[in-house]
Amino acid sequence: MPDVPVGGRALRTQVPDGIFTLAVELDDSQAAAEHAAFADRCQPLLLRVADDDAARADRMRADVIGQLGALRQTVAASGLGYLGALAGEHDRRPALIVLGIAAIPLEFTDGIDAASLLAALLRSRYPGAAVEEFPTARGAGAGVRRCEEIILPPAAPGGGVLTVTTGISQALVPFPDAGLLGAVTGFCFTPADIDLATVFTATIAHHMSVVPISPGR
Repeated sequence: MPDVPVGGRALRTQVPDGIFTLAVELDDSQAAAEHAAFADRCQPLLLRVADDDAARADRMRADVIGQLGALRQTVAASGLGYLGALAGEHDRRPALIVLGIAAIPLEFTDGIDAASLLAALLRSRYPGAAVEEFPTARGAGAGVRRCEEIILPPAAPGGGVLTVTTGISQALVPFPDAGLLGAVTGFCFTPADIDLATVFTATIAHHMSVVPISPGR
């Protein structure tokens, strides 16, 4: 149950079992070691998907590490307070989802339907994306599913960059009384996995709450 502090309050939520928590503040070398540990944890899944072909599983492991590194750069750059990853099997291939949680100070005008306002802003910013409002345990939020191209650095010195299309699912939950906006973002390297990412972003967003920070923290 991570807390994301902002001001004298914290955004609190629950993350589903099986999510591998990544430290947001790690440098590149520390993050690489953490990504390798995550891939090692996924090894039984990779072997199953690869039909116990160890060589193919090793190639999948390297692919998972590469995907996680690229997605981490994108997610961590957005000022998140929590970062996590999970892997599963989807259509007989490993599916990797990177999840981030952020708490953003944001004042809402009295009498405004905050969730509807957020949905309208999302539709304006991402024309053509799938935008919808959804209920939460403490009100309503707005979500968006979209695709975005990201540029990966060269795999080796002198190599060319690679542009790939990722799937992004975001769930935004307003807390007008606290002047906060809770945001959950799910990144997947394959747009076909965006529905899977949405299951997790919506689940995490549903349980969000704002709590005071205890003295001494």
